[in-house]
Amino acid sequence: MKTVEELRAFCLELSDDHPSPGGGTASAAAGAMAASLLVMVCDITMRSKKNESAKPELMSLKSSLLSLRDELISLSLEDARAYDLVVEAARAQRTIPGQAIEGEFQTALKHASEVPQKTAAACINVLETAVAVAGLGIRSASSDVGVAVVLAEAGFRGAAMNVKINLDGITDRSFAMAASDKLGVQEKQVNSAVSKASAVLETR
Repeated sequence: MKTVEELRAFCLELSDDHPSPGGGTASAAAGAMAASLLVMVCDITMRSKKNESAKPELMSLKSSLLSLRDELISLSLEDARAYDLVVEAARAQRTIPGQAIEGEFQTALKHASEVPQKTAAACINVLETAVAVAGLGIRSASSDVGVAVVLAEAGFRGAAMNVKINLDGITDRSFAMAASDKLGVQEKQVNSAVSKASAVLETR
């Protein structure tokens, strides 16, 4: 029951009246949960003697997923901190107007857009790994893989929203355009991975 209490504590923190942690943290958490589910599927599949030949590949997939899980957990905390810096810089801008303060605010905004961009990239990696797990995992765990795909896609889309909202306030348009273009490429990657994973799961 310890995990349930920890989940409750996390949800209570999300639902309080502070602006962080917020959607960016929740997006990274969704990606981390997706990676965790896929790790479980790898472990369950490796326990079966029927899948002995697939064990090396499953071990490799598990290792990648563990790294992604830990990265996304770290990003959930980093996102909250990045937003706090934006809030602090915005307050300073209101009380001490000036070019230096405006520069600090822009730096904070850029950082706040870069963190969810990392979350988005990590969620794409989870989705692409899910395609392989969908093909190798035992049939009885197919729904777990399906849930992981849904969570990782949600993590990506939530992170993308956070990137976009921060880009709106960035005056360095070349930075904003490059980040926006990157999101466009990532969107295609996500659609492709979700489509592939869903197709594999439908055949299981």
